[in-house]
Amino acid sequence: MAPNYGGNSLTSQVRKQITVLSGKGGTGKTTFTGALAQLSSPIALLADCDVDAPNLHLLLNPINTSSERFFSGKLAVKDESKCTSCGTCLDLCRFDGISSDFEIDPFHCEGCGVCAWACPDKAIVLEVQASGTIYEAKTRFGPLIHARLDIGAENSGKLVSEVIQKSHDNAHHLQKELIIVDGSPGIGCPVIAALANASLVIIVVEPTSTAIHDMKRTIELVRFFKLPLAVVINKATINEDQRVNIIRFCEDEGITILGELPYIMDIYRAMVNRQTVIEYGIQGLKDPLKEIWLKISNILDLNRE
Repeated sequence: MAPNYGGNSLTSQVRKQITVLSGKGGTGKTTFTGALAQLSSPIALLADCDVDAPNLHLLLNPINTSSERFFSGKLAVKDESKCTSCGTCLDLCRFDGISSDFEIDPFHCEGCGVCAWACPDKAIVLEVQASGTIYEAKTRFGPLIHARLDIGAENSGKLVSEVIQKSHDNAHHLQKELIIVDGSPGIGCPVIAALANASLVIIVVEPTSTAIHDMKRTIELVRFFKLPLAVVINKATINEDQRVNIIRFCEDEGITILGELPYIMDIYRAMVNRQTVIEYGIQGLKDPLKEIWLKISNILDLNRE
């Protein structure tokens, strides 16, 4: 099962978590999450777990109140004063991490440690590297935990795990009933990490063949961890045949469809103005979004007063 953070001090009666995912990028996952953030205020804490390409902040205009560097992964570092250029490291490295003049290439080094282990002069050591930053912030809809992976850095899954952990710690401290997680597209490590502690996984899909294919992969992943899931059809009006395919698939698989949202060009104007679609007052979206939120609240037995 997906890992569970928080221990006994954080009870499920106090804190529940919605993780919003999409099989592919561009389905409207973050736009939907932003609307949920507005509808769930003030009972929710928000978390952006798309650390490789975060964009929830573009809608929420957060004011960062604190930041801390995230350290993960190791890199070989050479002590020039000890190196005798014996070539042992060059012979053993299988990742082209050491050049012919015995310099370490940080972009190719995998941090495996064989060079440090084999160096007869102990001229190489492994050092833990800073690879990202985690932020605590305030938004008009409540607190936000978000992070950004450094350019070229690895271990995005571990950084997401830190964001989830900090979100639950802060939700407990602030007595927030709900955490809303904006996950990343796909089925990789960052997505798996964002599933930790999820009470409900919502998959946002658009009616295209690519999105449906990737939705099915995401559903398979969520089911592997035995987590409750539901689907929201976004841009539902762009392709009626594919929309019907999504509905039939969900019916056959026993998956709840929380609702359908039509494709409306004003969504992009709302994004440019850094507003949610509800704030921007887009006709045709406010009511179905409220209905979806009501269904979510009933599923999770949330306090809506």
